[in-house]
Amino acid sequence: MPDIAYIQGKYIPLEEARLPLTDRACYFADAVYEVFATFGGKVFLFDEHMARLERSLQAVRIPFALDRQWMAERVAEGIRRCGYTETLIYLQISRGEALREKKSPTASPPTLFMTFRPKPQIPPDVRERGLSVLLVPDDRWARCNIKTIMLLPNILAHQKALDNGFDDAVFYDAQRNVLHEASSANLFLAAGNRLITPAEGPKILSGTVRSYVVRLARENGIAVEERDVEVGEILRADEAFLTGTTSEVLAVVRVNQTPLGDGRPGPLTRRLHGLFLESLKHL
Repeated sequence: MPDIAYIQGKYIPLEEARLPLTDRACYFADAVYEVFATFGGKVFLFDEHMARLERSLQAVRIPFALDRQWMAERVAEGIRRCGYTETLIYLQISRGEALREKKSPTASPPTLFMTFRPKPQIPPDVRERGLSVLLVPDDRWARCNIKTIMLLPNILAHQKALDNGFDDAVFYDAQRNVLHEASSANLFLAAGNRLITPAEGPKILSGTVRSYVVRLARENGIAVEERDVEVGEILRADEAFLTGTTSEVLAVVRVNQTPLGDGRPGPLTRRLHGLFLESLKHL
């Protein structure tokens, strides 16, 4: 079963896929993207991903007319061709090919490509022990709510965490002393039977799974506060967890050198992940 790509209207082995060096994605990171996955062989939250993709395209003014039905058909065919039990799909749309100049091109159409690979699984021992995270000052641009491919600060923060013996990084505003998000996931805290998560805004990419978990929690009688969250709150929290397409609901058990609770995934995190998995049976 091969990893495959969809580019220039064709499905080809991923190893053969090429993007022209003159593509604006290469020169300027002038592109937006989405990552979505299957559960039980079905694409999870496809419409929500497409809605966010539309918002990103509009925000950076890439003139790509997104036809959801057409895209759904291309995605379904890619999943069928690669044949994996569960698939991770990466979709990118750039402004297209042009000379390296700041002015946006008018003659070149946007470039769409997708990749289809096996969906990575969180190892059971990692899910059982939970993650440690390092708090890092947020030095990203002011429009993190747009899902662009400009991810170098995220990569550097994640690597800094790894280099210091942590699993991931969590960004915070050093001036306002409030938390934002992890390097590629959204953040939740638990205080008793109440969830707290940073409110949507320009410094947070609102995840599709974040919204799904907020809705799932409220439907099951768990209060959720969406607001500014001070850094000290996570150090005093009973529990914390990250949400994302591949992480689902994944416990955080240590922040810097401070263990949360008893240093193990807490009951509310476990309950929410259980509710998440149970909900997938009814997609």
